[in-house]
Parts: sequence; C-alpha cells; structure tokens
Amino acid sequence: MTIAFTLMSAGSRAAFRAALDVDDATWARGRGWALATGLNAYISYAAVNPRVAAQTTRQINQALIG
Repeated sequence: MTIAFTLMSAGSRAAFRAALDVDDATWARGRGWALATGLNAYISYAAVNPRVAAQTTRQINQALIG
C-alpha cells in the first residue's frame, strides 16, 4: 500500500485501491507505513538532499490527505 502514497495521484490511488479490494484497516496501515517511512526519510536525508526532501514532503502530504 505504501507505493500508493509514494508515487500515485489521488485518482490513480483510488483506482489502485478498488482493484486491490482491500478493507479499510489494511488501507489505513498502508497510509501509516507511508507516513512513517516518509517522516523517517525526511528527518534523515532532507537537510542534505533536496530531491529527497521534495519526494518525502509529497509522500507525507499524500499520506495525510489519504
């Protein structure tokens, strides 16, 4: 599920979820993992790598939006 919040737009994420046919709890865990890995990467690498900062900021925002 993490990939849905890392690389997909809201529209493609909805199609991905529908195709997987996962329950709400599974989807919420995926969002949680996306948020956790995004925050970890941001804290670890954002100060030294602007590309990582941009990607992880996007991932964090998408995970929070849902």
